[in-house]
Amino acid sequence: MRLSLFVFIFAFYTALFSQGTIKGKVIDKSTGEPLPAADVHLIEVKRGTITKTDGTFVIQSVPAGNYTIEVSYVGYKKSRKKAEVKDGLSTEVTVELEQTVISLPDVVVTGTMYERSPFEIHQPIAILDEDKLGLRLSENLAKTLSYEPGINLEYNGSAVGRPVIRGLTGTRILILDNGIRIGDASDLTPDHAVSFDPASVERVEIIRGPASLFYGVNALGGVINVISNDIPRTVHDKLRGSLRLTGESVNSGLAGVGFFDYGFKNFALRGEFGYRQNNNVKIPSGELENTNSKNLSSSLGVAYHTRNFSSGFAFRNYTGDYGIPHEHQEGEVEEEMPRFKIRRDKYEFKTDLKFEGKIIQGTELHLNQTNYDHREIEGGETATHIKIKTTNADIKLKHSRFGSFDGMLGASFIYQNYSTIGEEKFFADANLYLASLVLYEELGLGNLTLQTGFRFDYARVRSKEFEGIQAQDKKFGVFSSSAGIVYKSGNPVSVSLSFSRGFRVPSLQELFAYGPHLGTQSFEIGNPNLKPETSNEIDLSLKLLSEKSTADISLFLNYVNDFTYPFNTGRIDTSSNLPIYEYKAANAFLRGFEAKFETQLFKNFNASLLFDYVEGKRRDVDEYLPFIPPFRSIASVEYRTSKFNFGVEVKAVSSQNKIAPTETRTPGYVIFNLHLGLRLPMKGFAQEINLNVENLTNRRYYDHLSRIKDFAPMPGRNIVLIYHIFF
Repeated sequence: MRLSLFVFIFAFYTALFSQGTIKGKVIDKSTGEPLPAADVHLIEVKRGTITKTDGTFVIQSVPAGNYTIEVSYVGYKKSRKKAEVKDGLSTEVTVELEQTVISLPDVVVTGTMYERSPFEIHQPIAILDEDKLGLRLSENLAKTLSYEPGINLEYNGSAVGRPVIRGLTGTRILILDNGIRIGDASDLTPDHAVSFDPASVERVEIIRGPASLFYGVNALGGVINVISNDIPRTVHDKLRGSLRLTGESVNSGLAGVGFFDYGFKNFALRGEFGYRQNNNVKIPSGELENTNSKNLSSSLGVAYHTRNFSSGFAFRNYTGDYGIPHEHQEGEVEEEMPRFKIRRDKYEFKTDLKFEGKIIQGTELHLNQTNYDHREIEGGETATHIKIKTTNADIKLKHSRFGSFDGMLGASFIYQNYSTIGEEKFFADANLYLASLVLYEELGLGNLTLQTGFRFDYARVRSKEFEGIQAQDKKFGVFSSSAGIVYKSGNPVSVSLSFSRGFRVPSLQELFAYGPHLGTQSFEIGNPNLKPETSNEIDLSLKLLSEKSTADISLFLNYVNDFTYPFNTGRIDTSSNLPIYEYKAANAFLRGFEAKFETQLFKNFNASLLFDYVEGKRRDVDEYLPFIPPFRSIASVEYRTSKFNFGVEVKAVSSQNKIAPTETRTPGYVIFNLHLGLRLPMKGFAQEINLNVENLTNRRYYDHLSRIKDFAPMPGRNIVLIYHIFF
């Protein structure tokens, strides 16, 4: 006992005094000017700070050893530098950052075993970092993402919009909150909002195409991973925070979000609070009634970090109140228009442990509990009350390298309980059980990397009796796989060819619906005999990175078996006077391409060009699929320095003539956008001011993916002012 106590005391004092300090300065490489409020991270021990007004920083009490210092600053290339810390001594470093006006690839955590560059992944990836998000922030997550290649917005008013990836949306797109299913009802129907404010987002990563290998069923069309710092990833040596205020003209909207980070020894604490309020959306001819909204969000997280161990817990709350527009009927009053009140509470726990020189290199455990409450209000009364409870558990075991192989074994479990009460209830209550196993391996052969994986999902859906339909017990066993080849010709060029097989279990609505659904203005009838959708997609991608240019080109072909869609029967329900839609399945294919180019024309001045196109058809008959986006191009020019940026953007969308039998043709349009930004350092702070103008000419236009295009155009001119201060 005494010996153990002596060893403990000796180890404690050894760790206490075997420490040093890292002092440094971050400067502009070309001008030598200091860069204030730059982020400085000590990767190995997850420690961090920000630079002062003179560009200097200090990280104290660093255990002796070798470290990697990573420094990032908006408008500059991220830099890493090695440093050795010795007992009781100070290590001094100078980090020079180089300006860039083109978007450089950052590391990706979504759909990968480790952090990877997009040049090392066989699937097409899009990334929105803090810089890009600052130019696109809106009240709607899908709108914020809709200027990325292959991603469009299914519009249903300013507060409601679902992302569309390569022509697929709804339950075919999996939205993640820090790698875990978001657990709300946004994927079920187009009148349900995503329960996350983009102002709370640190970065967003998007996988285009099936991602079932890592995330299971219902990632058939792609994955959107909303990454926030709820569980703080870095221990800051002092108080650090920011405040972002936003105002916009198209809906007289005001929003504010602020956060703080604080560290003590190995502990990190983070808090956040945000509020947004918008009035009705203005269109060129007036305004859309019942599009006003407000939401409130908050989070609190704590973490403990050492060199080989991390663990943390976070709580996040989101409440929202919004409406959706619908065609005005004579004699209708505003109070009768439907309103939606939602609340999502998320409890998250995550821990990971690294081993050195062992068979198992590391383990990661991620637990999540989400409670979602959704109320549809009509005439001041709750017409429908939906409750969704979701429990997630994920575990990953990463093995050490065997020869040229790196890999992992993973398992996950999901339980969801769907409960609905109210007059407007139109599908049965049900429980979903999902258990999964996944094996993923990478084989490195010089410039060639083979990436492959296999996954098995067992899903069970148990519904209760509803509208005379007997209780159902549906079981699905699905097998997913992914294989890709990535060839890197030095740093400039990466070519990848991949095959992905994904699945989607039919939604409760598609299986068990029976009744009027006011959100889609239809009487829906489900089909309990539906089978899982099966996607088989081939992707060919080319990525190019040079000192002054980037290019990202992707071609894809996706064959989907048992593609489920609502079929207009042509009949009218006599009690609700709504058209009757039945869910059916057919084999389909989707094909298309995405291309994005950026080049530095001359110093501080760059240009970018984006194209994307997708075509979707049934394979049994010569018919196009509904809600497929038309050909689109976005061109922009921008002047950018470390303290100033100005850009002009032109978005041109062609008419959509390839329509489903129940659709109408949509004419094309061209709109212009502007942005102006300033970064103003001051003592102890850094400030950013962004002025964005969307739809500069107040163009009246209709988007093919708009759910309300038959009676309302898209929003008119919008002037957005964003003020962001860091400390």
